[in-house]
Amino acid sequence: MEVHKKPRFSALCPAEPYRVFFPLATFLGIAGVSLWPLFFAGLHHSFYPGLMHARLMIHCFLGGFVFGFLGTAMPRLLGAAHLRPWEVWTLVAMHVVTAGLHIEGPRLMQIHPILWGDAGFLVEMIFFASCMVRRIGKRAELPPPSFVLVALGLACGFFGTLLWLAGMKSWVGGSWMIFGGALLNEAFILCLILGVGGFLLPRFLKIPGLREMSEERRASPEWRRRALAAGVAGLVVIGAYAAEAFGFPHAAKAAPFIRGVTVMGSLLMFVPVFRTPFPLRTVPLSVLLSLLAIFAGLVFPLFWPGQRVAGMHVVFLGGFTLITLTVATRVVLGHSGNLHLFETRLPSLLVTAVLLMIGTVLRAVGDFLPTRTTWLSAASVIWIVAALIWGFAILPKVRDADPDDDSH
Repeated sequence: MEVHKKPRFSALCPAEPYRVFFPLATFLGIAGVSLWPLFFAGLHHSFYPGLMHARLMIHCFLGGFVFGFLGTAMPRLLGAAHLRPWEVWTLVAMHVVTAGLHIEGPRLMQIHPILWGDAGFLVEMIFFASCMVRRIGKRAELPPPSFVLVALGLACGFFGTLLWLAGMKSWVGGSWMIFGGALLNEAFILCLILGVGGFLLPRFLKIPGLREMSEERRASPEWRRRALAAGVAGLVVIGAYAAEAFGFPHAAKAAPFIRGVTVMGSLLMFVPVFRTPFPLRTVPLSVLLSLLAIFAGLVFPLFWPGQRVAGMHVVFLGGFTLITLTVATRVVLGHSGNLHLFETRLPSLLVTAVLLMIGTVLRAVGDFLPTRTTWLSAASVIWIVAALIWGFAILPKVRDADPDDDSH
């Protein structure tokens, strides 16, 4: 009887870099959120950790899931070679260094007035883009048409960070710096979710006919039409952020509404959820809750214009985090021979979704109350508990190879 030797973890990572990036990103996310309860309890940091927290969550937590997912999926979608070992481990090292620079940022800024973590992220983005561009040049197929938004999202992450750094050096005005912050903190992940969601969500929700359409890989008229629609939607969202940053009076007031309608319209074009023939399972429920949270957070300033930060956290906690962990669950289970579990109730994901929704409400409500620090700390602790529950249930499977994948 032939005995198959279990491949080493390090041998699995080049073809599937999510195996190292998802656990690393989860750890860095927990570290970033823990800054708040530690700060308010007086146990850590003598400075307000707002900027450090934001960068750890965008660059290191969500950015880690982005690099892990796209590093795994893009070569496969393009029909190109997977990342080489030196590329993956260089990218991992850059990610760790970026996180370290963000953590050491306040001390380093006393030496030189620049956010070194931002500079580290720019280098990491350039390296990752170079890896992808080499594979695009040798592609056998086109990516899904919605991936035009993925390219726009990566551009937002890069140029948003660059504009913020330029503002720190007084090379650009304050409006450009504000615009850069919006591109990085919101448009970066928002466009990526729309782009990846246009491909994955029809598969998650089992929408008839949409899965085949989302997998179109040739430059057909339909592919071009859908790619153009995705690109226009992304540019409208970016334009709405620009209108706010540069203070165009009428456009700035309408910007939250424009963003909300454009995002939901784009999603309904690629993922018409009203056609979804599903029972109330965990995955569809998590997807719908996250999309509703994103929409609610985007239009939040229409009702409470002075509470933009609260709205951003509705987008981030209930929207970005939940849909990221849902997609990551599919990736981990699908690449470890456990795809059948994705169709089950998945109690860990269900509990995670419920906790994230509770944390979202507490975080948003807290900004309206004088006891804000208590509510913010409570929301942070709930987020950490949700991440730990999800991590302990799902992340151990990153060590398991898919027995049906002969590439290992």
